[in-house]
Order: sequence, then structure tokens, then C-alpha cells
Amino acid sequence: MNLSQATGIAMLAGGLPHFNGGTLTFYSGTMPTTPETALAGNTALVAFSFAATAFPAPTYSNPVAQSLAILAAATVNPTASGTATFARAVRSDGSTVIADYTVGVAGSGADIIIGNTGIQTGVPVTVNSFAMKLPAV
Repeated sequence: MNLSQATGIAMLAGGLPHFNGGTLTFYSGTMPTTPETALAGNTALVAFSFAATAFPAPTYSNPVAQSLAILAAATVNPTASGTATFARAVRSDGSTVIADYTVGVAGSGADIIIGNTGIQTGVPVTVNSFAMKLPAV
């Protein structure tokens, strides 16, 4: 399937409002198989709040439609120490899971890029890059 640029942008734009005012929490442990799967043995390390408008209107940058996340604060103090292995986005109702994302450092190819996956209490965590992307041609 090859989506047109306009269709890719429209499809991505349709899902972005789900993140408005929601939360992005980084966890240690194994990422669940699906976002519908309950967490099991994972430790919440640090939580970021999405802005009231979590993502601006997507744009096209060959070969993807994309939009960069807007967090209420780009740097947050962690609540626990551990190795961040994934993050889970939850709607503003606090319980409806939107998606799970891989977490890594620059060059890792992960969905979300942070400075160091070794999270330590007392050491602020910064999200360096988090973009929602949808392939389009």
C-alpha cells in the first residue's frame, strides 16, 4: 500500500487528539505484547504530561507524515530508578491506553529518544525526540 501524502496527513491528524492532556509514562521491564495487555511486573519510572494540544497539525517530510509531540514539560524528575525499556501513552481519563512505544538513545531507532535509558531518581529526564509518523509517498 502506498498512501498519498494528503491521506497520510489526514489519517495521522485523526488520531492525534487522543493524546491531548494525556500522560506518557516510561517503564522498566518487558513491553506488553499489545497496548491492551495489562502491565505485569513493570515499574513506572517517570511520567510526562502531554500539552492540551499534544501534537500540532502533521506535515509531510518524505517519506512520512509526521508531528512532533508537545509535552507540558520537556524535563521531569523521575519517581523511581531503573532502565527505561518502553513508554505507554494514556488518554486524559487516566486509564485508556493509546499506544506503547520503544525507548532508546540517539541512533537506537527507538520510537522515543531520551538522553539515557538508565533512569535515576534525582536526575531529571528529558525527552529529546518523540514524533508520530505514518508512511506516505
